Amino acid sequence: MIPDAELRGLAYITCSSLLIVVMSSIIKIVTLTIPPLEVSVLRSLLSIPFFLFVLPRSETFNLRFFLTKEHFLRSLFGYSSFVTLVLCISTLPLAAVSAIFYTTPIWSFLLSVFVLKERQGVTPIIGLTFGLLGMLAIIQPSAINMSIWIVIGLLGAALGSLTVMMIRRISGTEAPERIALSFMLWSSAMGLPLAIPRWVWPTWDVWPSLFLIGTLGMLAQVALTRGYTLARLVAGAPFDFIRLPASLTVGWICFAEFPTPLMWLGVVLVLLGSSIALAERYFDS
Repeated sequence: MIPDAELRGLAYITCSSLLIVVMSSIIKIVTLTIPPLEVSVLRSLLSIPFFLFVLPRSETFNLRFFLTKEHFLRSLFGYSSFVTLVLCISTLPLAAVSAIFYTTPIWSFLLSVFVLKERQGVTPIIGLTFGLLGMLAIIQPSAINMSIWIVIGLLGAALGSLTVMMIRRISGTEAPERIALSFMLWSSAMGLPLAIPRWVWPTWDVWPSLFLIGTLGMLAQVALTRGYTLARLVAGAPFDFIRLPASLTVGWICFAEFPTPLMWLGVVLVLLGSSIALAERYFDS
C-alpha cells in the first residue's frame, strides 16, 4: 500500500491544485481593472507577510540562504509560469486556460524520467494517459480557434514542470516554508520592474480580492512544496489533473462557460486517471 508520507504528499498536491483554481477565478475578475503583470507581482508582495505565521519559530532570517542559484532558478521558472497563467486567464475562458496548463503533469512526468531518473511503473503512465485524454476532451472547443495565447500557455505549463523539478531538487535539505518564501521574495524582485511602467493603483474595493489572491498564493505554494517534498514527481503529477474538473465547474457556475457533454466525459477520464495513479503502490505490492 502507499506509504503514509507519500499519501500526505498527494493530499498536499491536491489541496494546492484546488487553491490555485479558486485563486485563478479571483484573478480573472481582478484583471478586468488591474493589469496582469501588476496582479502577478502583488500576489507575491502580499503573500510575504503571511509567511510570518507559517515559518517555524526556530527559523532565523538569513539573506544568504535566498541568494543561491537553485532558489533563483526555482523562482525564475515559477514566476515566469505564473505570469503566463495570469496573462492567459485575462484573455481566454477559464476552462481553456486550465486545460492548457494541465499539460504540466505531462512535462513533469518526462522530466522525472529523463532528468531526475525516477523509476516509474506502468500504472502512473496509464493514469497520465487517461488524464491527457480527459484534458484533450475538455480543451477541444478552444483548440478549434488556436491563438498565440494557447502557445504561451503551453510554454507556461512547461515552465511549471521545471519549477516542480527544482522543488524536488532542493526540498531534501530545505523547509517547504523557506522555499516558498524564497520564491515570493524573488518573484517580487523580478516582477516590480515589469509592472511599474503600467501600474494602476487599485481602488479600495479591489484590495480585499488582492489580499485573498496573496493568501491563496501563499497557501498553494506551501502545499505544493510540501507535497513534492513527500511524494515522488511521477506519483504526484497525475493529481495535478484534479484542477481540470474543478476549473470546469467554477467556469460554469461563476462565468457562464457552459461545458459540453464531451467536456464532462473529459472530467470522468481525469478522475479515472487520478484513481489509477493512486492505486500504483497497491498494484506494485
